[in-house]
Amino acid sequence: MVRRTLFLVAASMPMLACSASLRRGVTTTEAATRMEQVTRSRTNELDPAVSPDGKSIAFEVADSLESPPHVEGMQLKDVGSDERARIAYGPRNVMGREPAWMPDSSGLVFLSGAGDSRRLVQTFGPSPDRTTFLADAGNPNLHGTWPSISPDGQRVVTSLPQLDEFRTGWRRDLSFDAALGVSDLSGSGLTVLGEGTSPSWSPHGHRLAFARKGEGGAHIFVANADGTAPVQLTDGPEDDVEPAWSPDGKSLAFCSVQVSADGTSHSNIFVVHADGSGLEQLTEGDRSACRPAWAPDGFIYFHADATDRFHIWRIQPIAAGVAGRAAELTSP
Repeated sequence: MVRRTLFLVAASMPMLACSASLRRGVTTTEAATRMEQVTRSRTNELDPAVSPDGKSIAFEVADSLESPPHVEGMQLKDVGSDERARIAYGPRNVMGREPAWMPDSSGLVFLSGAGDSRRLVQTFGPSPDRTTFLADAGNPNLHGTWPSISPDGQRVVTSLPQLDEFRTGWRRDLSFDAALGVSDLSGSGLTVLGEGTSPSWSPHGHRLAFARKGEGGAHIFVANADGTAPVQLTDGPEDDVEPAWSPDGKSLAFCSVQVSADGTSHSNIFVVHADGSGLEQLTEGDRSACRPAWAPDGFIYFHADATDRFHIWRIQPIAAGVAGRAAELTSP
């Protein structure tokens, strides 16, 4: 585990000269290159999710940061082309958040519903009309958020907020501000793994990355798929959240949030090896760059308010060493 202060002095390399992103303070460090804007609509676009086959991207869309979002998607080959090629998953008046792809890229799972009725929805195929509601994490009182589907497509891990768990015979309660829960896709067989949020399944399915409160703030942890043997990867006063695995399972991208003396916050994208070494800062500035999603071609997608709204952007780490899937899929 490497102290963060060693990396906050990374030199910046401005990208997109004379662009709105440069004027608003979104730049890369020397550890990243090829910063590009992916979406350009008049809405806010957040929380990107790249399909495992690298062909599509899904994200939240909202007219304003106060309006309920819905989920849309587009093919990555259409980046920079007509925005009308985008597909809306579900009606605009029904909330849709936090999309996650099925491992075969056949559909999405995301949080949907209206009012207090929030459940996980699974889509099927290219048609946005083919959807089914999943159970509420095996219990109608537990509303799972930030879903991540296991590589075999059989399990879903979610964040369960404000969970109080009692196990008969233990004579004690277990309380979590946010807990990790794993179930099958029907929501049955729920297992609570411990405290954590924004979980992410590794490409081979053997490990989970997540954020958990630690000394000084929230930090990135990696544990076995059953929640055992958690290892803290990051340190420092910042809140490190929303980890995303590289395609080869050797590194993690995450978002680090800093709060200024005046109470305002800004965030940037970092990467770290899965053993806690090699921490590097990829973006810097006084805006919000967060929710990274690592694509098979090595690009890291994220949302940022580099213009007057949030849009999806992408960058490519220079030294992350993304070698593809094969190495991890064949590892023990």
